[in-house]
Amino acid sequence: MSTKAAEAGSRGGTAQAGLPAVEGAELITDPARFPKQFQEAPDFAKLVAEGKLPPVAERIGAEPLVLKPIQSVGRYGGEIRRGFVGQGDFQNAVRFCSGPDSLLYWDFRFEKLVPNIARSFELSDNDRVLTLHLRKGMRWSDGQPFTADDLVFWREDVSLSPELGSGSSSMRIGGQEVQVEKVDDHTVRYVSKVSNPTLPQRLAGWTDLAGMAANAHLGGGGFLPKHYLSQYHPKYTSVDAANRLATDAGFKGWAAYFRSLASWHQNPKLPTVTPWVLTRPINNPPWEFGPNPYSIWVDEKGNQLPYIGRITMGNVENTEVLALRASAGEYDMQDRHLNVTNLPVLIQNEKRSSYKVHRAPYTEVDCGIRLNLAYDTDKELGELIRTVEFRRALSLGIDRGQINEAFFLGTCTPTATMAARGSIYDPGPEWHTKWATHDPGQANKLLDKIGLTKKDDAGYRVRKDGTSRIILDYQAFPSSADFIGIGEMVKRQWQKIGIDVNIASAEANLLTQRATANQLMLSGQAVGTDDPFLKPDTFLPTVTNNYPGMIGIPYAKWFASDGQQGTEPPASLKLLKDAMALYEKGLSEPDDAERVRIGKKLYTMHADQVWSIGIVGFGLSVNGVYLTNNRLRNVPARVVNSLQMKSMDNTYPIMFFYK
Repeated sequence: MSTKAAEAGSRGGTAQAGLPAVEGAELITDPARFPKQFQEAPDFAKLVAEGKLPPVAERIGAEPLVLKPIQSVGRYGGEIRRGFVGQGDFQNAVRFCSGPDSLLYWDFRFEKLVPNIARSFELSDNDRVLTLHLRKGMRWSDGQPFTADDLVFWREDVSLSPELGSGSSSMRIGGQEVQVEKVDDHTVRYVSKVSNPTLPQRLAGWTDLAGMAANAHLGGGGFLPKHYLSQYHPKYTSVDAANRLATDAGFKGWAAYFRSLASWHQNPKLPTVTPWVLTRPINNPPWEFGPNPYSIWVDEKGNQLPYIGRITMGNVENTEVLALRASAGEYDMQDRHLNVTNLPVLIQNEKRSSYKVHRAPYTEVDCGIRLNLAYDTDKELGELIRTVEFRRALSLGIDRGQINEAFFLGTCTPTATMAARGSIYDPGPEWHTKWATHDPGQANKLLDKIGLTKKDDAGYRVRKDGTSRIILDYQAFPSSADFIGIGEMVKRQWQKIGIDVNIASAEANLLTQRATANQLMLSGQAVGTDDPFLKPDTFLPTVTNNYPGMIGIPYAKWFASDGQQGTEPPASLKLLKDAMALYEKGLSEPDDAERVRIGKKLYTMHADQVWSIGIVGFGLSVNGVYLTNNRLRNVPARVVNSLQMKSMDNTYPIMFFYK
């Protein structure tokens, strides 16, 4: 079930003005329309002639993934140049050249599920059993067969391993783990104890099941190359042997080594199913990819994809440098890190630098503040963050209109953490501004009400223990927006309600480490979701091991383990426990209309309790501005810009070619 928010208007921003229609490549599922003959890139044809590769038909397999291009069948050759910002920017490639590699996917309009790596699927037994049919003859990039064993290996030996995965929030329903069973080499069953109607969507969207490229190094992904990774796993060798291999490679323990080997963006030896394979890792730039000889993607005429075999990504110091290089025409397709404030310069240089700028408004909240509700490094500040009046006061102290104009050129919509207007989950217009208007007077009354009445000589409120002023801690990294600059503006705005805040920049990997160690307090980032049942990690405490779990990783661990691990939310967060119970109910709810009703309730609870502070949304800052070389063909004029779609993977760069 789609969010139906793809065409939702932003109402208040200008992101939607004058946009072309959404378009995309068409997946062909009718075998009668499959090509009967196959062609390949000249370099591969040469290797076949030399006896170094099997014929193309054998490499693709009997059941290819067939796409009809937007404009025309392409031709082989060329290179795509892109830019990235540091090792924490690994999603730059994940969301461009990974395929996508999820087992299922969405059609380009974000309206219905379609097959992807898996050939087909069906739900049965009151939605308790999901059966996936894999593609016969499909192979890993090293030529080894891709089979049901690779899915079972991931689930039993990685996902459920305490050292590697500790389970998957997307593979847990009704407090029970979903079992993965092999039927035969090309058939797998996911068996749930209760109805699990949204599992196919979770296999398609942005979850820890969203494919190896995004998730394998974190214990997720949905499948792994058993033939390669099992040799480093104690179950298939021994703990001593696995640890020796790790020590020899410079790692402390087999688990850390295993995760490194499973990293799509760091290990060129890792067999993969993505259309491009890593040839030079992210930590040794330029970051480079080459064509996968065993790619299952073909066009309607039987040409193996991608048309353009080489991707080169140059590392830059910061987003400002990246934008300058983009405007100079140094990139052939760039979507990451082109902030809205760059838009006038990018448009001004279109003709000179021979590129076209595209716009694709986001289906979620572009900018907000994630609150770590479980923060306890400073006990008093932690208790304040867990006090709803304090959170409401912080939200009321923010001038969203000022931030929208200064950092987003007015293209976004001021909003609480909320669904887009027009989404099936939209609870009504009054909720978009719930505790999300600029009202310092009311904010001050709320802070007085909870006893924060003492102020120092500079007018800042003093801690209840009387030791010093209240100073919050805000950390962020420059990414889709200038979250450091936004933090500085919020700091000035909060002066009017007597709250001080330290602003600090940190690299993405460091923020992830601090989040998992429960050391972050506030973080500037995108917040919320376009579907609480498909992407809950920035909306509810469901993620136990990554930065999106900012809302409270200790709480997420408690919910995920049924109280056996982590920390139970205190009485002040009872409604958070109620929301998690509703979320669990919605996951197993077979009736779509009832699930939508539950989803709306979750949005109203989040907005009223201010579990995160939405600032502006539904604009262009999250991959909403992208440019393409004028010579590239099969480029969509506009795509649905949603994390569920893994945008910009849904532009299908495998079909780009140079005229």
